[in-house]
Amino acid sequence: MFSAGHHRILSTIGRLGPMSRTDLSRVLALSKASISMLVRDLLTQGVLREQALVFGQGRPSVTLGLRSDAASFIGISLHADPVTIVLTDPYGEVLARHLQPRISEPEACFRSLAAVVEAVTREIGEGGGPVAGIGIAQPGFVSRDRRVCLASAALGWVDVDVAGRMGSLTGLPVFVENDTNALILGEQLFGGFGDRPDFSLVFLGDGIGSAHIIGGRLHRGAHGGAGEMAHSPIAIDSHAALPCRCGNKGCLETVASLRAIRGAARQAGLEDDLALLSARAADGHPDALAILHRAGAALGVALAQLVQMIDPAQLVVMIEPDLEQSVFTRVMRQEMETHVLRRSGVQMELVLRAPEPDSFAKGAAGLAAKHYLFGEDWA
Repeated sequence: MFSAGHHRILSTIGRLGPMSRTDLSRVLALSKASISMLVRDLLTQGVLREQALVFGQGRPSVTLGLRSDAASFIGISLHADPVTIVLTDPYGEVLARHLQPRISEPEACFRSLAAVVEAVTREIGEGGGPVAGIGIAQPGFVSRDRRVCLASAALGWVDVDVAGRMGSLTGLPVFVENDTNALILGEQLFGGFGDRPDFSLVFLGDGIGSAHIIGGRLHRGAHGGAGEMAHSPIAIDSHAALPCRCGNKGCLETVASLRAIRGAARQAGLEDDLALLSARAADGHPDALAILHRAGAALGVALAQLVQMIDPAQLVVMIEPDLEQSVFTRVMRQEMETHVLRRSGVQMELVLRAPEPDSFAKGAAGLAAKHYLFGEDWA
């Protein structure tokens, strides 16, 4: 549908926002004649639209932006139960949303999801464009070609051709990625980080996930396991180290995850509600303070290790609002800053952000959107 030149223009506007023909010529190092020809094609195809006039020296120029109805993308998050399915436009705006129970048996799961895809596709109104692809975010390891689930303990899947089966059931291009990798790719495309070539993301939930954009591209590692910080050892005292679901002891997840915090609260005879636990800690309750202090310190040390090894320009930590203003976050920040080697010049920026209900599903939709905008060589 698009040539390499078309994709260069679409990916630049998708990443940096609306631009004039002159700016595109400068950024892409292409002649104005080449840019004009490629832009004309994209305007004719209804993918770009001319927007506002920009006034500067000389004649005013017209900015070009993506049409919100150029295409739609379906994102499916298998991150948690229930499954979240969204339909988005090229800007990540959610046009439709469905929830349904997560099914572990692959064939039953795919048939159920395909039925929802068909229903969502029928919901597209005048404001939405044709569905251009499906992205699926799933826990576990995914093949480099983003087609096969190599292994997922949460789903019980091994060597499952997710993209092949979903593609045959829906007739659409399908792209699969680890859930946290999909999350950071969605943030890169939809979350305002398109101009940041180096940043890391950590998601704090019942598990802990991390992902990294290096040089503008997702860092997956040699075997797809980059970012598995949840199972990094953090409690080296054998008496304090708790068993982890991975089979080891003392993993970060056993101390700092929301599941671990709630479990420690129950063991101490406290409510396992994060808001109530944070309120108790703010009132000086010793057990609540100890639980959140220990968890925050463990995560802070792990973040410091991440910063020391990756050296991102920004570190985005997605954390529940109930913890954001608590002793947990204060200790986390203090421990991270204490253990990070000070460098001259600009320091890394820590960004705290509350996850949205559709964060993983929007990230999944971003997989399909990236393929549409960037072409084959998109991450």
